Amino acid sequence: MQGYIDVIVKGNKIIIKGQEFLLGELSVSLMNVDDDVLRQMSKHLVELERLACICREKHVFYRKLIDTDKERKAELAQDEHIKIPTFDEWIEIHEHVCAIQELMQTFKMGEVLMSPVGKDFMKHFENAEFGTEQYNFNWMWYLELLDITMGFVEDVFAVLRTFRMFTVHIISFLKKYDINHLAGAYHILMCDPRYRWMVANFNDPDKVTYTDSDFMILQYKPMYDPVKNEYIIAEYFRMDNLQAIAKTDMLRGLMKGHFPRRCENCGRYFLMTKAYRTRFCDMPSPEDTKRTCNQMAYAKKKVKEEKADDPKYQSYRRCIKRIEKAFQREALTEVQKELLLSKAEELYTEAMMSPEYSNEEFEAMLQSKNLYKSCGINIPRKGRPKKGTDND
Repeated sequence: MQGYIDVIVKGNKIIIKGQEFLLGELSVSLMNVDDDVLRQMSKHLVELERLACICREKHVFYRKLIDTDKERKAELAQDEHIKIPTFDEWIEIHEHVCAIQELMQTFKMGEVLMSPVGKDFMKHFENAEFGTEQYNFNWMWYLELLDITMGFVEDVFAVLRTFRMFTVHIISFLKKYDINHLAGAYHILMCDPRYRWMVANFNDPDKVTYTDSDFMILQYKPMYDPVKNEYIIAEYFRMDNLQAIAKTDMLRGLMKGHFPRRCENCGRYFLMTKAYRTRFCDMPSPEDTKRTCNQMAYAKKKVKEEKADDPKYQSYRRCIKRIEKAFQREALTEVQKELLLSKAEELYTEAMMSPEYSNEEFEAMLQSKNLYKSCGINIPRKGRPKKGTDND
């Protein structure tokens, strides 16, 4: 595992270790971590604190040692607050580290951020004799890995608890879901004393804290965007903790109009990229994976999304309007218009009957470049075509 993680924010996307996601997507995956996984992670964290004698109330951040030379590390190893374990104790500590890393692989953010080192990792240290300078140096080097692992777990609890509270008790009551109201909602969370109990803090029983500031390295990089066929200025960060990455992902997402919602059917959190009051997620229902939660809600209680709040319906309506507008300016023939409308309706019906397509995937399917291609029609140029031209 490395001490620093490269993060790029480009438009409405975030790129972490070469993988691209919608802003807010990874944070929502974190909010959906299974409670059993959280309980197991908590037990392993407590055991690591006990075995390595690291007190959470006086947390020593060993990441500061990354650039420290060997002589200084050996000197720090004599610090009375740092316990040097026997090799058997060290192996037990590493077993808990591996267990935590395996649990982190069960959700998307953990999978992206953490690269498991494996139990064989301890072979690098087995030849050094306990009590020697080399042994002490090896342990000081390992403390960096240990601190990053423990810090990730603490950040999972702090961010997950805070984002869930923020979503359920503040975002869900907003009158509008535009950028102004979403930013105002975060202001309420962090600045209104009446809502500070929702923010994970040191006074909680487990003493994990959602901080109001983070340290990171920031650069601005010119990058080519192949989708828009233009250059943009992207923000390039180097971060060393999960909390800073999650906040960058979620809060930059809010400023792009992305926000989390909680499904009223399954209780899972999902990401909205449009300002709709969608009540149910488009994921396969836990009760019947052949149906979405939207479909299950209707089947059980005859509760159905209002069309104004249904992302798929709104994507379909925007598509219809684009086709009608193209026909009105004579960029499409009657036959082409009917073919496109028929295809759009077919895709909409399929998407509404099956949990196979997410809202974002369905939106992409109906984009002109994809819809026209599926019908064998060239995308018409903007403006009214000149007389005598034809759109094949």
